[in-house]
Amino acid sequence: MEGRGRSSVRNRLTNLFVYGTLKDNRLVRTLTGRTFPRVTAELPGWHLVPRTASGYPEVEPAAGRCVRGYLLLGVDPESLRALDAYEEGYCRRRVRVRAGGRTVPAEVYVPERWAGG
Repeated sequence: MEGRGRSSVRNRLTNLFVYGTLKDNRLVRTLTGRTFPRVTAELPGWHLVPRTASGYPEVEPAAGRCVRGYLLLGVDPESLRALDAYEEGYCRRRVRVRAGGRTVPAEVYVPERWAGG
């Protein structure tokens, strides 16, 4: 029994909200070797900054605003590690997104300064 519990934690799947370069399925496949099902989604309470000094888009908290993107469904831990390496300088943060008429838990890459809850 104990081994099964550890296995389920190790194999936990994550829904990942993407809004920038990771919206490109080809890039995600290149980085992870996989393609994930995805649905359109919105991240309420955040604003998209299209180009920053780094040259990449990022999100920042903003009441009354909303970021449109995609929700990648069922991202495995190994793929998340590959995406984490690509998203250097960003951290994953737990959020709630709107997708398919529901609000669902997800994670999103945010600049390190917004990593806290």
